Amino acid sequence: MKRRSIFYILVVLLLLCAAIVHGQGFIGPSSYNSAQPVMISRHITITEARNLPHDSFVILNGNITGTLPGGKNYTFRDNTGEIAVEIDAKHWRGLSVVPGDSVVIYGEVKIQRGHVLIKVHAITGTGRINVRQGQPVMISQPVIVMEARNLPHDSFVILNGNIVNALPGGKNYTFRDSSGEISIDISPKNWRGLTVGVSDRVEIYCEVKIQKGQVILKVHAINIF
Repeated sequence: MKRRSIFYILVVLLLLCAAIVHGQGFIGPSSYNSAQPVMISRHITITEARNLPHDSFVILNGNITGTLPGGKNYTFRDNTGEIAVEIDAKHWRGLSVVPGDSVVIYGEVKIQRGHVLIKVHAITGTGRINVRQGQPVMISQPVIVMEARNLPHDSFVILNGNIVNALPGGKNYTFRDSSGEISIDISPKNWRGLTVGVSDRVEIYCEVKIQKGQVILKVHAINIF
């Protein structure tokens, strides 16, 4: 009887351990609904972006054709139409463009009082780039953790790897690729309904943040591939 009881206890403990390991790196709701924001890692059109939920992450290709009131608002155009975009000064990262320059913007769909705009987190294009030493940069091709660690504060990067565990704080995790590990910060809304396990290979779109000498990545979007 005692042996049987010990056996059952061991089975339960093993199942609990398996559940804990499987759950590492998991966050966000496991279901999707049509009103929930999404992350789209391919280039889409303005028409498609207009039909997405608030806070969806998108990548658009087109031209910035003019300025709008507010000091950081612009008109963005592709072959399907126009949309307002908001670009804070720091997010230009040394890039200067004219209406004829082709640009790619990475940002979030924002629906404000029935109007749709794109809040841009990063922009790259064929315009002139004037980056001073120590100034943040935008790198549109995936980099590795080791490279990200050496970039200036507020640089925008894309990385491929795995989220291997959760850290204290409720939104902090360890991200790993072939070159090493780094802490990442993912706010609940930026999961956009995605369920991620330790074995899932993910792509993260994020900003480099240097805080008290420590480098972390603030994630704006995440995608499984």
